[in-house]
Amino acid sequence: MALVLNGSGSITGLSAGGLPDGSVTADDLASSLDLSGKTVTLPSGTGGKVLQVVSMNTNTSTQVSASSHVDTAITLLITPSSASSKILILSSTDIQSTANDTHGGLRLLRGATILKDFGTLLNTNSAAMSIYTHSFSYLDSPTTTSSTTYKLQVVRTGASGTIEVNAYSRYSTFTLMEIAA
Repeated sequence: MALVLNGSGSITGLSAGGLPDGSVTADDLASSLDLSGKTVTLPSGTGGKVLQVVSMNTNTSTQVSASSHVDTAITLLITPSSASSKILILSSTDIQSTANDTHGGLRLLRGATILKDFGTLLNTNSAAMSIYTHSFSYLDSPTTTSSTTYKLQVVRTGASGTIEVNAYSRYSTFTLMEIAA
């Protein structure tokens, strides 16, 4: 088939891969690529790449003085682009006790599913307040492409006192990264 240069600047009769190597440079390409509504399949062996990141910093305080888990303001939504993707969760959270013999802990949830219960993280045995920064990473396999909520809950595990996340306007960070399978 003959190549035809049309008046609009387009070429017909050119097969995919028909241009010589080096004939198209980066300057010839658009500055962005719109893949809205398209599915991109990566070649074999390209897993492990970060596909998206959602993150938050919050200083919203959550107090608990009973021995039941309470949702904190540390919560994020992510919609995985593939059911085979993994979600890497990174967190750094301040947790504080307010009195002697106060114990408290955190746990990580995906929706209503408990992924990790960190148990008692803070265990004060003095009359002074105690502040502890708990940092962790966790790799989850949600096997979905639906919007997924990840959150932290706080609990008082001792018999008395109050446990508080982000006391005195301290900040906690929470990051979700979708990793290609």
